Amino acid sequence: MSRTWPRHGIDADAPVLDNARRLLAVRIAEFYAFAPIVAHPVLSRELHEMRIAAKRLRYTLELFQPWLGAESEPLIDRLKSVQEALGALHDHDVRIDVIGDELSRLMVEQSREMRLAIAEATPDELSAIAAAALRPPPDDPRRGLIGLLGREHAARREAYERFREVWDDAESSRMREALVALSIAPAGKAPEEAGEAA
Repeated sequence: MSRTWPRHGIDADAPVLDNARRLLAVRIAEFYAFAPIVAHPVLSRELHEMRIAAKRLRYTLELFQPWLGAESEPLIDRLKSVQEALGALHDHDVRIDVIGDELSRLMVEQSREMRLAIAEATPDELSAIAAAALRPPPDDPRRGLIGLLGREHAARREAYERFREVWDDAESSRMREALVALSIAPAGKAPEEAGEAA
């Protein structure tokens, strides 16, 4: 899991809103540090870390929403959409790894069995062993795993396209600028007033 960025300048004696904005600025920078990898669907680990950064940013907004005001609500919704789209993508990555690992295990096991069979085979039996290896029987579990792996990769490509749509929508709505505006807006209300207004 990606490590959270350090938070500097938090002052226990400062108003909550001041500290909220400092923390929000760190979370925004942490999240948008992943923006360059959005165009690279093969960077599974980095996309997963981006999801974690989106979650941290969203939870920061939710925690301080009474002080940040109504402007934070649509941003929370957009971040939730980004986070969910990245979560769906990660689910496919996990399934691809599990299926791939099982397929590899079966192939190693079957290769070991074939080597033993070859070692004990007569010259006449070798061609039958080679033919069986090149054309596995219909009930060979590798066939099912290969088909499943292919479907999972296709579903992952669709999940990535869905994530790109969500990301592009967030970008066109100027989500980044709105987040930054929340983090730098001057403190206009005391925390008590912000709580009453929420």
